[in-house]
Parts: sequence; structure tokens; C-alpha cells
Amino acid sequence: MRLTMRGCIAGLMTAAWAGIAPIYGAQVASEAQVPPAASALTTARYDNDPYVFAAAERSSVIRLSRTDDGVRFTWPSVKPPWDTALLAVRSWGAERDPFVEVSVGGLSIQQYLDANAAGVRWLNLSGLRERLAEGAEVLIRTHAVTLAAETAPLRVFDNQLDLHQRILVIAPHPDDAEIAAFGLYADRQASVVTVTAGNAGDMNYRANVSDPAEHYSLKGYLRAVDSVTIPWQGNIPPERTANLGYFDGRLDAMYLAPGQMIPEVYGPNTDVARYRRANLSKLVSSAARSNTWPHLVEDLVTVLRKVNPGIVVMPDPRLDTHRDHQFASVALDQAIEEWHGNPVFLLYTNHTDGNRYPYGPAGSVVSLPPGEQQLRVQKIYSHPTSPALQIRKLFALESMHDLRLSPDEQMSCNAVAIAHRPDYPRVPEMDYLRRAPRANELFYRFDRTGAHAIIQEFLARYKAEQDASSQRQVH
Repeated sequence: MRLTMRGCIAGLMTAAWAGIAPIYGAQVASEAQVPPAASALTTARYDNDPYVFAAAERSSVIRLSRTDDGVRFTWPSVKPPWDTALLAVRSWGAERDPFVEVSVGGLSIQQYLDANAAGVRWLNLSGLRERLAEGAEVLIRTHAVTLAAETAPLRVFDNQLDLHQRILVIAPHPDDAEIAAFGLYADRQASVVTVTAGNAGDMNYRANVSDPAEHYSLKGYLRAVDSVTIPWQGNIPPERTANLGYFDGRLDAMYLAPGQMIPEVYGPNTDVARYRRANLSKLVSSAARSNTWPHLVEDLVTVLRKVNPGIVVMPDPRLDTHRDHQFASVALDQAIEEWHGNPVFLLYTNHTDGNRYPYGPAGSVVSLPPGEQQLRVQKIYSHPTSPALQIRKLFALESMHDLRLSPDEQMSCNAVAIAHRPDYPRVPEMDYLRRAPRANELFYRFDRTGAHAIIQEFLARYKAEQDASSQRQVH
């Protein structure tokens, strides 16, 4: 039977919402009682933990003991206040969709791990804070994963964040602010500034506009409008939003050639004013402006001076693998050097582990992603999002043109051809309607010195990669 457009959308939204409600009391399989034997090589892999925390942060060593279906421990004496707690457990291996259910005093949370997880994984216990008193028994029931029963480090963080301060959220593309920080910025004195118009990627609207240049101009303008209006669903009016109009997929090219005007990916246009006409605010000028690196940095300086934020939210270029995300943070770092402000920095990642992180269904807990390279961290902040706020976040994301079906697909969404579209329906594990509405949003907190240091760390690695690539081309 042919589905109507309304029925198709309702089905999609029902499926998305079904994952938001946390699952409590789920039955989990009993795990092996003894970790598998391991060679010296694989033991080194199991011991690997890429995160290096500031020495000043509070930590304890606790003892995990085995139970029939997981491990348990007793909550130690932890001096209040604190807002975020992470426990490092060691996984000896996992199967498909591994997760743990952590419970204390009748309250439970679920956290999913990466497929085949092996090595140190950090469990986020922050959602249990109200029940975590000294002597409380904490049960960790495991499903499709084996955790070692051994000593484990526990780290607690007191971020002392004043969320009444002005908050500036920097988004490389339309939808990045909502994916990473809708729960943080909603209902607060926040400004949301998007660096690019999002005028690249797949030809979502090819059925309506077949000429590539016209198509991407339309797509960029639609996404620019999204970026400045959808924050209103979080009570951030368009007067506190802006799209700078720079070109999607071009930030690294702009950085490498700061004296050049870099055109759009799919056409000769070099004027970002084409997309700035979506703005209703006065955060940046709508006059003609060429797409260059110095102009981007200058515009960010202007934004910083007008907003004067106490908290800046931006991507972590070490964890986020998208070049636009990385160089949006590089540009912001340069702008802050000229602004001379001293805000708190909350860093996020929207593109980690092949866009599979965070794992598991919507509504479950987000913690640190696994990684290979060493990552220095000052603090972690886990921002709680209530079920009601998760619903608001879901619908804010669904409002984004680039995250939903195009008009012609809505009218025939059950057609077999739709399944072959390269970007939608996305591979389920990569879909933002699953990955983004979570019980918390996770940020890596740094002071000004720390944030600048990791930008320089990223740039050093980037230069090494560029040099290695050049050497390969020579030979």
C-alpha cells in the first residue's frame, strides 16, 4: 500500500522517538567469569587509554568484584561538590551492540560501547549522582561485553560552570550546534554562530533543481536559514544567531592560502553575502565579503566583541575528523588571540569513529569515545538533558533540511529507489536522529591556555600529515 507523505514522516518520527525513552531493567546475558588469556601484545592493547587528565583532578582507585552478570563496586568517599564522574573499566572483548546497565539505589542508566570494544573504556556515571553516596553499592550489568574484575580509576570533576554567563556556540555547519549543544544552549543567554552555509555535499534536491550551481546555491541558502532560525526552538531568537556564509568544505584551503579568494566547491562564486542574506541579526555585516581566511578571522573577532562570551563552545580538532570542524576552531583560536578574552572553553566532537559515535539508541548515555592517539584533557563536563529537552532537541534536528527527506522523497518515501540514495536513509548507526538526542551532552573543558595548546597540537599534527603527503607524492 502506498504511504502518504504524512504517514511516512510520522513513521520516521515514531521510530526516532522510540529510541529516546531510557530502557530500565533490561535483561542482559551472563558473561564469562574469567577474562580470556592474552599475549603480551594484546595485553598492551587492552591496557591502552588515550586520555591523559590534568593531575589536579580528583581521582580514586576502586576495586571491581565480579557478579553473575557483570561487576560491582562500593562508592568511595567523594568530597562534594561534583557534576561529572567517569569510571575507567577494561573490556576484554565485545560482540554486537555491547552495553552496560549501571544501577544504584533503584536508579539505572545505560551506556553502549563500540563494537568489538577492547581496552580501557570510560563509563559516565554522572546521571546517577543523586544516589551516589559513600558506601552505596553500584552494579554494572554487562551485555555482549566482558569487563575485567580489577582495580579501576574513578575521576570526578567539579566544573563550577556558571551557565548564566553569555554562551557563544560556534558551529562549522548548519545543524552542528544542535547536534552537539542544543541542550546546553537552550533557554540560556546564548548566541549561535555558524561558520559555513553548508552549501556542499550530496545533491539532495536534484529532482527539483538539476543544475549543480543552482542546486548548491539553493541548498546553501536553505541551510543558512535553518542555522539562524532553528535555535529559536531553544528560545534563542534570530537576533542572537548568525551565519557567516563561508563555503562548506573550503576552510582548510582558505587556511593554506590566506591571501587568496577561495571559490565555492561547485561554482565560481567567491562572495559570502549570497548566504548572509539569511541573517536577521547585526552580528555581522551583510555587505559583499570575499571568501578568505583573514575575513573569516576578522568576522569571528567582531562576533566575540559583540557577544563577549564567558563560555565558548567549539569543536575539538583532535577528536573531530571533519576538516571544516577542525579549522573553524583554528580560526576561532586566532580570533580570540586578537580579542584578548578569557572565556571557559567547552569542546565537542560530531565526527568521531567514522560517524558511529556515540553508540547505541537515542536516550542512552554518552561518554568518552575510544581513540588511538594520546589526548590531554583538563576536565570533562557531562551536561544532563531531561527527556522533555531530548524531545525538543529531536524536533530541532528534524527541522533541518539536510537531516530529513527532500519534498519529492516525502511524497514517495516507500519507493524502492529511495533506499539507494547515497545520503538518506543514512546507515542507521550514523543517523543524527539516533546519535544526538541523548541523556547528556559531553564536553571537554579547557581554560584559555589549554584550548590554545590543543589547537597548536592539532596544527603540528596537520603539518606533519601534509609534509608526509608531499613526500609520498615526490616519490
